[in-house]
Amino acid sequence: MILETRNVSKDFGKLAALVDVDLAVAPGEIFGLAGPNGAGKSTLFNVIAGTFPPTAGRIIFAGKDITGLGAHRICHLGLARTFQIPQTFASLSVYDNLRVGATFGGHSDRRIRTRIEESLAYLDLTAFRATRARNLDLYTTKLVMLAACLATGCKLLMLDEPLAGLSMLEINNFLELVRKINREHGTTILMIEHILDSLMDVSHRLLILHNGAVICTGDPQGVCSDPKVIEVYLGEGEDE
Repeated sequence: MILETRNVSKDFGKLAALVDVDLAVAPGEIFGLAGPNGAGKSTLFNVIAGTFPPTAGRIIFAGKDITGLGAHRICHLGLARTFQIPQTFASLSVYDNLRVGATFGGHSDRRIRTRIEESLAYLDLTAFRATRARNLDLYTTKLVMLAACLATGCKLLMLDEPLAGLSMLEINNFLELVRKINREHGTTILMIEHILDSLMDVSHRLLILHNGAVICTGDPQGVCSDPKVIEVYLGEGEDE
């Protein structure tokens, strides 16, 4: 496995945001992470990516124990992530946003330039290279975040609700990019998404969180026909 969480828990005071979460993602897999609002999905991302440490449990990435490591050290190992609310350096150009990503990935100066140019071309962003990030529309901003991750040279790409706010055409285009990156780069992808149909369509396997705990994991069709999952999505599970 390229990524494993073993009995990972995260408490915020008396609030248990994650409870003994076990996750195992295989190399080259597109792995979907779903659940109602407040299920703990973004918390799990933050713990894996080093935004804050788990209260308990271990995180293994590419055979190394990364539990409690800082985000920059985890990125150097080959893990990159986007955010639910798009986060770019608004006053910087698209090129310089990608430079931040490539530098954070720990590359040499020559390799940084190569990674930037490759990522711009791959996502058809070359025409925007001099545009300040604040002047981009939402879809292009999400592509810039994606390109900055690719510029790190990541082995594992974590996408936090990348489809939020997009039109149906943009959703379809973004999902095709996810497939393309996975297929052509061999990049493993862990993806949170509220649009369950889209997540089922793109993922090889799914894991469902509810109240910070895993309630089901497996192939998309099997997971979405599970009675517990149906109850969560059609019953009381829609509340925060």
